[in-house]
This record gives sequence, C-alpha cells and structure tokens, in this order.
Amino acid sequence: MIVYPAIDILGGRAVRMTQGDFATAEDVAKSPLEAAKRLVADGAEWLHVVDLDGARTGTPANLEHIRAIANRFTVKLQAGGGIRDFDTAEAFAEAGVSRIVVGTAALRDKELIDRLVDRHADGLAVAVDARNGKVATAGWTETSEVMASDLARALAIQGVPTLIYTNVSLDGTLQGVDLASTEDVARAFGGDVIYSGGVGALGDIAAIAKLRHRGLRGVIVGRALYMGRFTLQEAIAATKPA
Repeated sequence: MIVYPAIDILGGRAVRMTQGDFATAEDVAKSPLEAAKRLVADGAEWLHVVDLDGARTGTPANLEHIRAIANRFTVKLQAGGGIRDFDTAEAFAEAGVSRIVVGTAALRDKELIDRLVDRHADGLAVAVDARNGKVATAGWTETSEVMASDLARALAIQGVPTLIYTNVSLDGTLQGVDLASTEDVARAFGGDVIYSGGVGALGDIAAIAKLRHRGLRGVIVGRALYMGRFTLQEAIAATKPA
C-alpha cells in the first residue's frame, strides 16, 4: 500500500482545508514546490496534487506549479483539479503527471472517461467524492443524487483502473476514517482503490491497510501530516502488515 502525501494548491499557495470549505484554507508551506521538497526528503514515492482553483471552476490555474514539481523531482505525481475535457487532461499529462485524476467529469461525460481509459490506461484515476453517500461535484460545492457505490460500479464497467474515494464530510477533520462506506465502494468497484478523508492517526492508516482484500492500494494523508500528528515514514510503516 502506498501513502500519498497531499499538496492542495489554491491561488499558487500550498494549503489545507476542512471538509472542502475554501474559507478554511490556510498555508502549509511557503510554496507548493517547498511542500514537495519537504515530502520528497521524507521519502514520498508519490505526491497527490490538487489544483483547487480548477476543481472549483473547471479551469486549472496552477499547472505551472505542478510542472515545476515534476521538473524538479523524480517522485511520481497523481494530480487533478478541473479536468473536464480531453485537452485539459492532456495538459496535466504534458506537465509531467504520472496519473491524472478526473472528478466531476466522470458523472457528466461518459465519453470523456472512455477516451481517457483508452489514452492513459493505468495513468488514469477517477475521484469519487461523497457526502452522505452521494457524489459531490464541482470542487465539493455541489451534491448530486448519484450514490457513490453506483458510480463506482459504472466506472468499473468502463474500465477505469483506479478509484480515489473520499468522504467529504471527514476531509481535513482528523476524526478518523470511514471504513464502512469505503468497503461498500471498494466492493462495488472491484479494482484498485485509494482512500482519502479524516486520517488523523497512524491507527487510521493501519485500519485502511487491513482492507487490502477489498482492493485498497493507497491512502492519502494531508492535514495530519502537516500538523505533525505523525511523520511520513511512520505513516508508511503503518501500512505494513503487523
């Protein structure tokens, strides 16, 4: 299982937020590049990078920061935020992203997902973000009537290789992970799943790691890491079988 430290970029700043509320954004480093430098030095294999401006508006605004990280370090990048069409997906790939992450478009544009599956294969992930079991869209500012497990099942049929599941209500709260809904979504998807949301202690990471049999292959950590709740090395160790 891989630990994905998160770098959320808003207006060129590396920030953390609570429950997807942009009003709660606060800086975690001098710049996205500085955040990446620290995480790479701590042993990150991958970085999970989100263009928050793009997620909210549908138009990426921080690709130059993503490109700078990709050019500076050999670490792999998993990144998204505002990928609503094929050309934008290609722009992320050209910026050096190893795995592009599509969110809202998965609900609204089935043909785009089909094209991206054909084009990027394992270099594609779809983010299924849920609030009370229903898919949240537009940078989590809207909630649809589609159940997360139903979307996961549909994405599996389309051939999407990796799903990133987030319980929006827990994101940034440090209150613990949502094992029940994660297992439901993972069962519906049947492929590789990366979990995000509510990680506040090493025990949360260990609990997610125990769902390997359901296809859990990664966990995204953000706020807890920046607050010093644990180190990246401790997080990586927590994913190992006891």
